[in-house]
Amino acid sequence: MTTAFTPMSDSERERFLSAYLSYLHARDGVPDVRTNTFDVRERFFAEIDASPMRWVGPPPVDQQLFDRNHERRTPEKGLDEVTLWALATAKTNRAERYGVEYAVEHSARPTNPAADHHTYIEIEEFYHTRILKDALGTIGLKMQVGRPTWAARMLVRAMVRLPNELANVAVLCGEIVGVALFGLLLEKARVLFAAQPAALARIEALFGQIMVDEVGHVHFVRSTLGPQRLAWGRRILPLVARGALDDLKEIDVLFGRAKVMERVLAAEVDAAAAPYADRFVLPAEAPGRAA
Repeated sequence: MTTAFTPMSDSERERFLSAYLSYLHARDGVPDVRTNTFDVRERFFAEIDASPMRWVGPPPVDQQLFDRNHERRTPEKGLDEVTLWALATAKTNRAERYGVEYAVEHSARPTNPAADHHTYIEIEEFYHTRILKDALGTIGLKMQVGRPTWAARMLVRAMVRLPNELANVAVLCGEIVGVALFGLLLEKARVLFAAQPAALARIEALFGQIMVDEVGHVHFVRSTLGPQRLAWGRRILPLVARGALDDLKEIDVLFGRAKVMERVLAAEVDAAAAPYADRFVLPAEAPGRAA
């Protein structure tokens, strides 16, 4: 069974990197590093913008209550599940977004972005913030991009400065945590918003974009690591997960840490993207070629 810590052979890595880049070209299109956009993915958002979907009736979350708690590290006591879900959704991607912004600011962009996996992944992370804003807009909320805590910012900066062969061990763990958290939030949305199928369908479509991206990110980072560093990653995954949850108190309250940790530590990320037809699937090995 393939998990996020299953090593790739040399031939698997070669096939993966080639096939994944071709997939990114087809799914995202041409990257524009000036605007951090893709021409193909912009069509998806043009369709979203052209047919806005809004909650019918009073919004299920009070905007002032949301804004007040969005500024807090620990949510107020007694918040209902819908408000906790909205806060967790708003905060889940902020550390990754901060890390990408910091990396872009302190690193040179490649001369040929369309040939660079990292450029695609960085721009996809910019889109994730836009996706989460649109998801919250579906239930009538406006979201401002927040900053992670000081400790999270310092950790992200250290990871950006480390050599890739070391930083990618922690990055892999962070991506695995992201897949687990977005999966839990989507499952909770199906319960909370079942009474309004049109709004839920929009949230499903938006979260689907993130799930497919994140699973691809896990496997890309996995492709950069050999068996020893993957073993290190498995060992430090619990520490990375606990650190992320310490910055996302709403997740703890909403799901309970034991449930979140169980999902994270399973590290079986492919199931998260399995329902989506546009997910990346590695082509089968050609007959007669060594694996």
